[in-house]
Amino acid sequence: MSDSGSKKIIGLVIEDIFSDFSKEIIHSVVYAVGNRDDMQLIVVAGRQVGIGSGDDNRHYYRAVSNSIYSMVERCKFDGLIIALPNMKGIHYEYYKDVPKVFIASDEKKELTVNYNDEMGLREAMDYLFRVKGVTNFCMLGGRDDNADAQKRKKLFMDYLKGKGLDYSEDKYEPSEMSIQSEASATRLLDRNPEAQAIFCVNDQVAYGLYKVMKARNLTPGRDMDVFGFDNTRLATDMIPALSSIGADAASLGQNALDLLIKRMNDDYADSVTIPTCLFGRESMDYRLEGYNAKELASADDAFINRMFDDCFYRYRNEIIDSRAIDLRRLFYAYISEMLACIKKRRMNDKQFEELHRLIDIFFDNDAMKYTDMSRFVTCIGALQGAMQAVPHSGSVNEKNAVLFSHMRDKALLAQASWWNSKSLDYNDERIRIRDYIAETMKFTDKTEDMLKHAIKHFDMLGFKGAAFYMYDAQVKYSPDAPAAFPEDIYLKCTVVSGRLNVIDEGSQARKACDIFKVDGLTGTGKGLIAFPVFSGAYVYGLIVCTLNRDIAEKGEYLACQLGRVIAMCPEGGGKPL
Repeated sequence: MSDSGSKKIIGLVIEDIFSDFSKEIIHSVVYAVGNRDDMQLIVVAGRQVGIGSGDDNRHYYRAVSNSIYSMVERCKFDGLIIALPNMKGIHYEYYKDVPKVFIASDEKKELTVNYNDEMGLREAMDYLFRVKGVTNFCMLGGRDDNADAQKRKKLFMDYLKGKGLDYSEDKYEPSEMSIQSEASATRLLDRNPEAQAIFCVNDQVAYGLYKVMKARNLTPGRDMDVFGFDNTRLATDMIPALSSIGADAASLGQNALDLLIKRMNDDYADSVTIPTCLFGRESMDYRLEGYNAKELASADDAFINRMFDDCFYRYRNEIIDSRAIDLRRLFYAYISEMLACIKKRRMNDKQFEELHRLIDIFFDNDAMKYTDMSRFVTCIGALQGAMQAVPHSGSVNEKNAVLFSHMRDKALLAQASWWNSKSLDYNDERIRIRDYIAETMKFTDKTEDMLKHAIKHFDMLGFKGAAFYMYDAQVKYSPDAPAAFPEDIYLKCTVVSGRLNVIDEGSQARKACDIFKVDGLTGTGKGLIAFPVFSGAYVYGLIVCTLNRDIAEKGEYLACQLGRVIAMCPEGGGKPL
């Protein structure tokens, strides 16, 4: 796919882009690739197909969505990161000659990056058993075909048996590993109304458990301890915030890219196992170790960096753009000055004003993206308490107390602003989709031109950078013979920097292997992502989008809305295009 001397094309083959686990992997690989001028990232995203789903509509939708994976056979990538832990049915024959790394996989003969699940799980259960005296444990688990789910179940069982605690299958309930886990959670709680603690196989499953507990007037952390796995952003958005096990080192995505580069360069590479730890929040009263006066007195680099990592724990897993403000250095600047003032027992007005200014800069540059409110309040509270315990520092601590209060105010403001922005974006998206459908569904005497009309208004969907490709004729999905990605495809229109360009019919033909070669499409993005465009059983083509966090959140939904519009056009709906 790449020419000599051009950028290496790295494919990230992933499932269920709506899950926070997938978003975290995409985010970490994006930033790892983004700082390299010699690489471009392409994300190929399908949907999770659960076992035992039968022929229901959700299962069928997911299966049709997975037709996007056959694209990898046509588009020859220079290297692949494959994150399909739930997709045992996917075949890897056409990856055979391509350097690749598997994420969260039990592929024994492949290069893999996995969590050391036992470390974090043991930390969580040791705390509950030894410190809180919990003896009645349950687990809301995953699917039989998911290697991670089965590994975590075995570790859970082994821990209980090792402590002489009761375990039976009544204390375990499988789930589809999604936020729609209420039915599984209901069955588990019905059998175990006296459960003291529940381990959720991932954070999404805990979301469903929360809903069932709320309906029963039960509160996580008060009536029952709850903890999850993966430490995704969903965990911090839940109320109360979810304690969760996550990486205690560089992320899965970053490690996967490092290994892939070694493999592509024919350097020695070995599989990596990442240590995990428990990130305690309100759903399980797990407190961080405090800071003592001796540590404060030293105020050395290692101690202040530890404080930063305790609080802004996501920052250490991020590859930061060289043009961005270094939040670690900024945190060091104002915390070290606050500690120095305590040591000297004085802080003048000029120092106070400068510290206030540095705190503003720190939080105005998205510091709260790298923590959660619960973690922030706990860490800052521990730091302030330790400072106040230093003798003979009353006047300085009065000013420090104002600074700590200002930090909390800035954090609350940042959180409120984020939620307000998210709500406004959601409303704006709904209005745009409504207007697009209304515009393209206008009834005229020339209904045969409705598809062209839909393409003419493609930019109303809100894409800032995208290319819309269609097949010569739509393909009907069949479970027995999944359709192959065609060799030839037709570029109908592009949106570059928000501006629409409808392609003349004589210039639309493209080879499938060239679908990512669109001038200006990457722009300021970190790569590209592809979504299939389909409705019901018919696949019409795909959209290739500039990759950013916004499109990872909304791209599949927008592609589905376009598929609905095409299905309603006379030229669509299962008829030749």
